[in-house]
Amino acid sequence: MRVLHVTPSIQRSYGGPTESLIGYIAAAQCVGVDVSVVGPECVEEEAATFAQRVGNARVTLFPSFGRDAFTMSPSLLRWVRREGRSHDVIHVHGLFNAISSLSARACIRQGLPVAIRPFGTLSQYTFLHRRTMLKRAYLAMVERRNVECASAIHFTTSTERVDAERHGINLGNRSYVIPPPAPAVASSPRTDPLATPPPHVLFLGRLAPVKNIESLLDAWPFVVTAIPDARLNIAGSGNESYVHSLRQQATRLGIAGTVSFNGFADSRTKSKLLASSSLFVLPSHHENFGIAVIEALVASLPVVISPRVQLAAFVEENGLGIVSETTPAALGAGIVRGLSDRKLHENVRATAAAAVATNFSPKRVGQLLLQMYEDAQEFRVASAIR
Repeated sequence: MRVLHVTPSIQRSYGGPTESLIGYIAAAQCVGVDVSVVGPECVEEEAATFAQRVGNARVTLFPSFGRDAFTMSPSLLRWVRREGRSHDVIHVHGLFNAISSLSARACIRQGLPVAIRPFGTLSQYTFLHRRTMLKRAYLAMVERRNVECASAIHFTTSTERVDAERHGINLGNRSYVIPPPAPAVASSPRTDPLATPPPHVLFLGRLAPVKNIESLLDAWPFVVTAIPDARLNIAGSGNESYVHSLRQQATRLGIAGTVSFNGFADSRTKSKLLASSSLFVLPSHHENFGIAVIEALVASLPVVISPRVQLAAFVEENGLGIVSETTPAALGAGIVRGLSDRKLHENVRATAAAAVATNFSPKRVGQLLLQMYEDAQEFRVASAIR
């Protein structure tokens, strides 16, 4: 089985989509899938890091122009048109960007089996947050046909699938819920994180408005009032002006002395932060999955997350953390409880690794991907016969 992945970015700053892509590649390789990846060029260091992390997968990057959703790469599109047919399935990642949209359309027009992973772009939050009219027009003119004609639609959670159905898109029996596999996290053994003050709370992720870091900062005075020696580490990179506004907010709230902005965390720094923290928090307005939540749980960290993080049900069902609304008082109370609840910490240390392995092991995810790819091939054959 040869699968071609088309991605709008391989950069680490792209956040969850890049991390989950790396996970899906590893999972597919576990079950014998031969993987190739195409995407736009990026700085040499980023390209080398990505290539190292995807093992034997072939990575081909192309010149591009524009930025974000408006990045274009004519040479990539020409290559996909020419070489797509030499693969059994084309797995396109993302919607509402030119590279993904045009690649999917080109392969569908050739009658090739295409699987599309929207990675949250069909969510209610996405359509309400920015450029609502533009997104609705783009969906109507471009993406609706792509989604309706694809051989498979790959969702990461059942909630994401429900969001897609709200657009009136007929998914038929072409939809698959396949979560990313749990990433490998190297961290020091955790014995009793509550026994060593000061307690550290960790936010780890891209610094962007969707992550709702403003609410975390608003909640922090409630935390330090109850636990004066608590410290908040915010690890991640983002737009400079946005990060500056967060720093200013911390100063206005009088909490700057208890909050650290650590910048982008590479794998070694991430491991150290996870090992030295007592609690992980993610108060996002919308989170299509939440790779960082899984990383925290693998490192035996209890989590405090918003109901809009789509791992909320998994966290609650397995007693691995607290699902909290994001008003300052509610989120602050959730963090204080998460820092103080010894039974919660004991349960996470005892059960989190097994719960994650059962639900998100690379082998299990790889088997689900292989089934989707085989079905996509059959769908393409059946469509051709009709």
